[in-house]
Amino acid sequence: MVGSNSRQSLVTAVSIKRPLTPGFKVLLSIVAILAIAAAAVAWHSEKQHRRAKQAVKVLSAEHGELSKQMSVLRTEAGLNKEMLKLQQARLDSLLAQGPQVRQRWLTSRVADSVAVAEQALLINHDAAQAQQALLAADRLLAGQADVSLMPLRRALQQDLSVLSGLPRVDVAGIYLRLQNLDRRVTTLALPREAGRQVPQVVNAQDKMENLWQQGLAKFRALIVIRQYDEPLQPLLDASRLQLLRDQLSLLINQAELALLRGDGVVYRAALETLSLRVQQQLSALPSATLVPLLDELAALQALQVQLSLPSLSTRAALDVLMQTAETRL
Repeated sequence: MVGSNSRQSLVTAVSIKRPLTPGFKVLLSIVAILAIAAAAVAWHSEKQHRRAKQAVKVLSAEHGELSKQMSVLRTEAGLNKEMLKLQQARLDSLLAQGPQVRQRWLTSRVADSVAVAEQALLINHDAAQAQQALLAADRLLAGQADVSLMPLRRALQQDLSVLSGLPRVDVAGIYLRLQNLDRRVTTLALPREAGRQVPQVVNAQDKMENLWQQGLAKFRALIVIRQYDEPLQPLLDASRLQLLRDQLSLLINQAELALLRGDGVVYRAALETLSLRVQQQLSALPSATLVPLLDELAALQALQVQLSLPSLSTRAALDVLMQTAETRL
């Protein structure tokens, strides 16, 4: 019994350790390959699924942003429609008013031109500039057929006629003459005073020589020839002469400023003071220098630099036209 049992276990052991058949190996290889392929396909599918989920999230976010932008654009479109409606209503009201709007616009443009003309007259004292401003307003009204604007244009033409008849002040020419006068003043040089005079002694030898000397003495009474034994001294030293030149130059600058401002009173007062200073403090100048200088000062004083400028009648016509337009409204 014992021997039979040991023999049976030996057979069983031998049968278990028997090698696999080739068919089974092939089948096992196929199963392994299929398992690996299935695992690879599953891994690739998981990767693709994750990518798809990420793409869906990105697309969802972009869709949300686009939805917000669309809502904003719809709001802006609604506002634009409301603005267009308001503008259309405004245009319809303006077109309904018709000539009144155009008349108010023309009146406003003419009022601006008249304001420029008044400023040119009151501040700059320039009649030519005022005339140019009124001419621009007259050209604006020239092609209008509105009868209510005729009084305004007649007032403009009347003011233009008055301004064209005013004398012109040559401001540039007078200013250049004052500049030339200033240059002449800054280069003035005073003559020098005499030192000790050494008289000449004439010795008479005979009667004829005495007669000759007497005639020569009479001639010298007309033309005095002097000799000096020490250098001539100036009437004013350099510092005082420069101070006097600066004072005269400041008076000329005051006259120039008054000329540009159109202030005739200050202009003449500055030139009169300048003339008095020259006569009092530069009287030692040679006549060839002093007389032309005083003549130029007198000629400049006689010039008219301030004109009596008229008031514009266009302003009154404008006020009447504006009051009429307000009454209609």
